[in-house]
Amino acid sequence: MEEGAALALASLPGRKGVRATSQEGTTLACDPFQLDGEVLRAYVPRLQLGGARQLTLRFAVGGTPWRAEFELEQAEYHSFEQAIAELRLLAIERDGAGRQKARARVRAAGVIKAILCQNAVDGNEYDVTVEDVSESGVQFSTEFQVEPRDQFSLTMRVDNERVRLVASAVNVSDAAYGRHTVGARITEISDVDVLAIRRLIARHG
Repeated sequence: MEEGAALALASLPGRKGVRATSQEGTTLACDPFQLDGEVLRAYVPRLQLGGARQLTLRFAVGGTPWRAEFELEQAEYHSFEQAIAELRLLAIERDGAGRQKARARVRAAGVIKAILCQNAVDGNEYDVTVEDVSESGVQFSTEFQVEPRDQFSLTMRVDNERVRLVASAVNVSDAAYGRHTVGARITEISDVDVLAIRRLIARHG
């Protein structure tokens, strides 16, 4: 984790009313109070937490906006109004960075190959539909149940451009017809494939 991100994460304990959004779009206010490595503990509205698996926290440090993605590992009863949520960090970046960069809206067929996935044997392949891609992230839908922090390679072909990359899932949400929408952070990509993505952004951005 880069120093700026680590400092931003460390600034969370003691804040009040930090805006958090669940994977289903529910917005709530949380009060972080303890950070242990990459595990954040926070007071959250107990009755609003139902169904939440992931929370995105947005906050600012010295005028710089940040966005932190967490997986809800467990929640303890604290009072009638509040629960204590234990949140494990998935990703943190300056808000407006990452997948907010210029991206190509491609809606193209692709294939992911499992590298380290909870619900798949390494090497298993699954069809996906790539919705968009940038130099740092990709979003796709699939019938396969991807889990946060799953690692996989993805290959797709658009406009005679073949792109291969390795990524780690950050956001997973339910989509229509039994499919799942996955937002992933690119962890490995060659210079050749970065140039291919730039050409796709120029045409489909």
